[in-house]
Amino acid sequence: MFVAVEIPADATRELVGWQQKYLAGHHTLRLTPVEQLHVTLIFLGQSGENERDLVVAQLEDLAPPAAFEVTATSIIGLPGGRSPRVIAAECVELSGRLAAIHNELAAGFVAKGLYKREKRPFLPHVTIARARGRTLFDPSEIRPEPVKFTAVRVTLYNSILKASGALHEALKTVQLT
Repeated sequence: MFVAVEIPADATRELVGWQQKYLAGHHTLRLTPVEQLHVTLIFLGQSGENERDLVVAQLEDLAPPAAFEVTATSIIGLPGGRSPRVIAAECVELSGRLAAIHNELAAGFVAKGLYKREKRPFLPHVTIARARGRTLFDPSEIRPEPVKFTAVRVTLYNSILKASGALHEALKTVQLT
């Protein structure tokens, strides 16, 4: 399970444009399907029904969330270096609301024993491709047009792994106002 900010359809189309223009020609990359484009807030991993209910309750207790503006600004490799496993659109959110939601959820999930804080700092991003094995891909020279969108929903997803790839099932959505 994971909690993510949904991306509106017009912005996902622009991110798909980034995939087609900058990544589609690299045979070592597998592009993320459009229906899986999102900004992950918290990755919880495998959980049972009881844990899911606690996560849903934590989402329902989220401080009254307001919509906020997010801008996908650049393409980065994760981890950094010459052989990334993930190619992502780095996101910037100037109001601090995205980080605040992440921190509020993380604190609540830690208190309930559902999550262990990561050592690395929260990095808002959208995974737009994954490496197929070892890849040499340097996105530092890529300069896409920024993609701006208004974040209006935070959703808890269950990721169902299939041979054809992951399927993300929405379990609970909180509307941002």
